[in-house]
Amino acid sequence: MMRVGMIGLGNMGTAVGNMIAKNGYEVLGWNYEGEVVDEINDKHSNERFLPGIPLHESLRATKDIAAVMRECGVVFISIPSAFIESTMRPIQAQTGADVVLVNMAKGIKRDTGLTSFQTLTAMFHNNPRIMLSGPSIANEFAREMPTVVVLAGQTPYHLLLVSRMLDNAYFRTRFSSDEIGVELGGILKNIYAIGLGLFDGKKIESINFRAVYLTIAQEEIAKIGVAMGAEIETFLYLSGIGDLLATSLSSHSHNRHMGELLAQGFSRAEIQEKMGVLPEGYNTLQAVLYIAEKLHIAIPLAKGLWDVINGRDEAEHFIYAFVKDFVD
Repeated sequence: MMRVGMIGLGNMGTAVGNMIAKNGYEVLGWNYEGEVVDEINDKHSNERFLPGIPLHESLRATKDIAAVMRECGVVFISIPSAFIESTMRPIQAQTGADVVLVNMAKGIKRDTGLTSFQTLTAMFHNNPRIMLSGPSIANEFAREMPTVVVLAGQTPYHLLLVSRMLDNAYFRTRFSSDEIGVELGGILKNIYAIGLGLFDGKKIESINFRAVYLTIAQEEIAKIGVAMGAEIETFLYLSGIGDLLATSLSSHSHNRHMGELLAQGFSRAEIQEKMGVLPEGYNTLQAVLYIAEKLHIAIPLAKGLWDVINGRDEAEHFIYAFVKDFVD
């Protein structure tokens, strides 16, 4: 049976790698932090990133990233988007053209405007590539709570190959050919999850309010996505509205937590100190505002969130200005 690789053993990488191991595959994962590697191998746990979840013995970890690319036929990429190029570039020449790359990283580089999937495509253009996204809170499916995600790619054979590694009674996959749309659904929802966190931080519990906000957020997501080459139908399915709802409503969402802290009066610098690193939604927002300017797209919700994050507006003013602008 084909060995499966995992680049990055954080929350999502460990959860997916463990699930694949439980599905009957040998999984070899790489992580930058040696203590994470040692704990997985010695104790079959990863208390830093996936606490309380016993890990299958078929999930092994290594500090040798080249070994993962050399020994595995399918390799999942699950590292922060900012580190895609610096992590993958050194092993580019050592990666066989038949290795299937499955991207789970979600982000946009501000200097190039490229998404993580597009960056990988530029680096590994000879390799089969698949994008995985959808409503997939790692702490939930790691406890066998059910979900369905989307695999996007151009070759049915490779989509089926990867789906067999993932599918089980509680985790199912659907197929798409719109890689950029599936990826952007997973990227852009992080921005608007910050906004919903503002509501929570201000103790606004109105279901009406949340429904209106998420609907307008989805409209902006689709507008940006289509302008960047995606199909609008993609945003109406699991990797669009499904992912937005999961991340915005989850108590595990780092992006939503950032919004809560903003509403409580913490500055961006204070939030970074408390959280260790600002969540993906912050970097994505910066890049998307730049792209939207170049493409002449009006995205007032995203612009308003940027003003709150950078101290140019108050969270409460943003919330009620949103009501005035979109509901009146």
